[in-house]
Amino acid sequence: MFTFERSNIKAGFFIQEHLLPYLTIIKMFERSVLILFLFLLLPVLGFAQETKRMTLQEALLLARKHSNQLHADSIQYKLAENHISQNRTDVLPQIVLNASYRRLSDNITPFSINLSPDVSFTLNPQILNQSYNSVVLTQLLFNGGKTTYTRHALKYEAEAAKSDYEANVLALDQLVTDIWFNLYNATASAKIIMANIEVLTKKRADQDIFRQEGIALANDVLKIDLSITNLRSSLADIASLVGNLNYNLCLKTGIDPATSIEIPDDYLQSLVAIGPLQTYIEAALSKRQEVRSLKFHSDAATYRIKAMRADYFPTINLTGSYSYDNPNQRVIPSEDKFIYSAYVGASLTWKISSFYTNPVRVKETRMSALQVDHRFDQQLENIKIEVNANYLEYKKTLDKMSLVQTEIQQATENFNVEQNKLDAQTTTPADFLDANFKLLEAQLSLTTAKANAELAYRKLIKSTGETAQ
Repeated sequence: MFTFERSNIKAGFFIQEHLLPYLTIIKMFERSVLILFLFLLLPVLGFAQETKRMTLQEALLLARKHSNQLHADSIQYKLAENHISQNRTDVLPQIVLNASYRRLSDNITPFSINLSPDVSFTLNPQILNQSYNSVVLTQLLFNGGKTTYTRHALKYEAEAAKSDYEANVLALDQLVTDIWFNLYNATASAKIIMANIEVLTKKRADQDIFRQEGIALANDVLKIDLSITNLRSSLADIASLVGNLNYNLCLKTGIDPATSIEIPDDYLQSLVAIGPLQTYIEAALSKRQEVRSLKFHSDAATYRIKAMRADYFPTINLTGSYSYDNPNQRVIPSEDKFIYSAYVGASLTWKISSFYTNPVRVKETRMSALQVDHRFDQQLENIKIEVNANYLEYKKTLDKMSLVQTEIQQATENFNVEQNKLDAQTTTPADFLDANFKLLEAQLSLTTAKANAELAYRKLIKSTGETAQ
């Protein structure tokens, strides 16, 4: 959450009591400080070639569309789905087509058997042009259920990949939300300080008139000058913070980093009443994508064990072949013509050595499944801790809201009293500046408290596995 450092403002009231001998020097440097402040703002102003008004919802949509991490996660999910499709093809008939042609040399004399002077018998007639063509079909009948178990494991792993993607979406939403609210707080604080500088500038002009008339002392004007200078220094720090947050939000949303993002002043929503802690914990345990992902991994590991144990069983295939050859090897003696030949049958393959080689792999798979179960239990503990911390943080911000509203009422009333006294010259600038500081501090607290309360609520909802609307 954004917190504004106010120690610099307080320091001004301590310093001003010790710099009276250096009145002339400080006045000489007053313009230099203002120039330096403008110089610090030049990078922001120089790059802000375009201003874009951006709501939180728009920032979230742009960040999701731009995120390279989410694009990579979506590809991972598609790959997991592709593995399922590939597994389905393993149970389909496997068809292999073979075709070949050969031209033999004619330098071999066929072997002949002479039965009589006029009768001879050639065992291997010379066939110079030979062609062998076949279609072989293999259909898996049984492999111990390994294909089925593997498909179930792949389905759960695909669901886990999808859950990981959705968890990363929530993480990205929270990151962008943090940047957006910090930018809101920073810009809102800058506006409050600028308005306070304007108020003090007017008071300085009044005190300068009183000084010229001999009613006020030069030291009274100096004290206001020091407060204004101190506020400008704080404003320069905020300008640097705004530039950094603006740049980060541009990168996350994929827009030109030179764009100046304008956060709507009226975007904050009404605060939501907090419910029982157990309600949020139960919602988190049932909706968090990290829990779903590990549950899917656990189910996948169970089927991986079954698939590994399937190696103990034989594999049975149905096979068939159709050949159209010239010459056909089944014809003796060979004939120079195409003749078909076919067969159908079954084959059994049983790797007996798996009975003493496979147990190690089965044990390793079981250990992986046990590891997933331990990670699952640890994740449940982490989620409960996270939800409880966010719950207490949101409850604290709600409690502080009423106190801050009371504080600003009291600070406003005190400021009005001291301002009237200063105008009537019945009090010192020190008392007025102290009242002004307390009012400024209350205004900053109220502005940031509203934003921090909504941010804390969004973190609480995110920890339950959802994005606050």
